[in-house]
Amino acid sequence: MSSAFLDTSGWFAALSPKESQHRASIATYRAWIESGTHLITTNLVVAEMQILLSRFRGADEGLRFLDSLYQDPTHSVFFVDRELERAAVDGWLRRFRDLKLSLTDAVSFEVMRSRRIRQALALDEHFERAGFETMP
Repeated sequence: MSSAFLDTSGWFAALSPKESQHRASIATYRAWIESGTHLITTNLVVAEMQILLSRFRGADEGLRFLDSLYQDPTHSVFFVDRELERAAVDGWLRRFRDLKLSLTDAVSFEVMRSRRIRQALALDEHFERAGFETMP
C-alpha cells in the first residue's frame, strides 16, 4: 500500500472551497482516498487544522474534523514524542536554517523520511526544497 503525507496547507485547501487551490487539492485528496493510499500526518498538523477550521468555519467544524479524523481508517496520525522532535530539530531545523522552517514542518519531514514517503498534499514550498514531491 502506498502512503502520502497530509500537510496543513494542502489539507486545509482540500477542505475549504474558498481557497484558491481547492479544486486541485480536493482532487488529489479524493484520488488518494479512492486508491487506498494510506494518508499520514502528525498531531502537530492536526492541531493546526483544528484551529484553522475553528477560526474560519466555527468551533463546531473544528470539533467535527477531530471526531471524524480518528474514526477514519485511511488516515493515521503520528504523535510527536521527544525522540521524534529531537530527530526533526537535528535533522531538519539545523540542516535547513536558511529556510526558517517551523517545528511542524521539520517533524513532518522527519516522519516522511523515516517512513519513506515521497509525496505530500502540501502547498508549502519547503517540502520541495527539502526534497519531497508536493501535490496537487
